[in-house]
Amino acid sequence: MNKKYIMAILSMAFLLAGLNSCDKEETKATDSEKPVINIQEPMLNDTISLASEDSIHIMLSVSDNDELHEVAVNITNDAGTNVFSKKSDVDAKTFTFHDHFHPHGITNVTLFTLKVEASDHNSNEEEKSIKFFVKP
Repeated sequence: MNKKYIMAILSMAFLLAGLNSCDKEETKATDSEKPVINIQEPMLNDTISLASEDSIHIMLSVSDNDELHEVAVNITNDAGTNVFSKKSDVDAKTFTFHDHFHPHGITNVTLFTLKVEASDHNSNEEEKSIKFFVKP
């Protein structure tokens, strides 16, 4: 056989193998699963007394099947004013948040909303909100 003919066949084989491997990467499935948010504390419609507790315990976890990107935790009062805000950059499959909110000027039962927003590296987003009450 001619050397040029063999080289042409080998070149064609490498070219086809390269194109085939590119096709496999392009058809890889894109993650479409949203992060999962689990708020442990405070619980929905909890009434927390500042006479027995000096702060509101915030505890939650967020998980994703691939990898989380960012988690934001916000608390607003009944007027809609943001009174607590924390944002965390996350590069992991799971994230645990634990902090304390110290409300001031509470003279009667006051409604608050805890809102958690999470996103992953594939731009999937999820949010979860709960309402709770604080009394003096």
